[in-house]
Amino acid sequence: MGLPLPDLLFMTWRSLTNQWLRSGLTAFGVFMGVGAVSATLNIQTITREQIDLKLAARDRPFVTPHLWAREGPEPEIDETVQKSLQDSIAEIRTISSISRVFSVNNAQYEAQEAELSARSVSLNYLDTTGRRVLQGRFFDQADAEQYRPVVLIDEKLSESLFQGQSPLSKAIYASGNRFVVIGVIESKSNSDWETNGELWMTDTFASVLSGGYRWDQLQISAHSLTQVGTLSESIETFLLERYPQAEVYMESNAEDLLEDLEIQQIASAALTGVGVIALVIGGVGIANITVAAVLERTKEIGIRRAIGASKLEVMGQFILEAVILSLLGGLAAVITVHGLTRAATTVVIQAPYRFSPRNAALSMGAAVAVGVGASVIPALRATRVDIVKALRSD
Repeated sequence: MGLPLPDLLFMTWRSLTNQWLRSGLTAFGVFMGVGAVSATLNIQTITREQIDLKLAARDRPFVTPHLWAREGPEPEIDETVQKSLQDSIAEIRTISSISRVFSVNNAQYEAQEAELSARSVSLNYLDTTGRRVLQGRFFDQADAEQYRPVVLIDEKLSESLFQGQSPLSKAIYASGNRFVVIGVIESKSNSDWETNGELWMTDTFASVLSGGYRWDQLQISAHSLTQVGTLSESIETFLLERYPQAEVYMESNAEDLLEDLEIQQIASAALTGVGVIALVIGGVGIANITVAAVLERTKEIGIRRAIGASKLEVMGQFILEAVILSLLGGLAAVITVHGLTRAATTVVIQAPYRFSPRNAALSMGAAVAVGVGASVIPALRATRVDIVKALRSD
């Protein structure tokens, strides 16, 4: 007959504690493997959060192509070419244009003055960059078509000029030009665009202001950070085929983030390899202790089978012992790695870290999988014990 669950757990615990040194070493093997897995998951989470924080502080990942003609006129990526690009390359999310307005570099409102970087942008600038309008509105078609002297400013410039007041519908003077502020955009930085404040105007008005001269750059955004590398290669290939006489150079606002991501992937792969090896070693330890337990407790197995215990119940007891060792080793590993990671990210380096139930669950799942997987075959051996021979054994 089968044992009640409390009795089964008591018997299992007693079997493990009777061989406490062997059980402890086996649990330590699981501890090392699960610790490596848990550390790998924590590093991945921390790196991902660091990358997400950097992404949140800048525009969406985008690439900018530059063309130089080896001979003849400079090639132009006009609207027709842009449409062909977007139709041909699936990684392209949106394409917008931006141009530096060099004639505007400072602004004044009443007694307040501030230096700034002025740029003209296309109407889909927000779609590409992901910036949010915090107050007011963005440019519309009428602003561009009617050459309205309206601008948007970022948070930095708004604070410098207006000292906490609302800038909407206020007139500012930028390098001798009068503009009306229609909106405030959140301040962000790209890897090489550190400014004291930014001002945006429509590309049509900027063209008039600069006498028709414009130095447009495309911002071609990807759907995600991981697509930036593929996107850049696809655009370069497309442009080289279309303009064989030109040289193509690609730049991106996410090059440093891609390097961080590559380093994280290499570190994760190395730690994953260590974790797998450690888990295998722990599994071998569990298999050994289960085999030894079966050999040592042959008579016990025979008695249990003789009084009605099924093969499944006998097998389940040995698997339960392995699972308990795995859970103890895994739980100790998760707690230890959490403590060490918390200390490392607050004392040694400043990095975003919080306990992840998902990572803990994955680590414990690996522990249980190793325990069950390593003990199944030895536990099956216990079910094949001959009852008569077992009862006669010493």
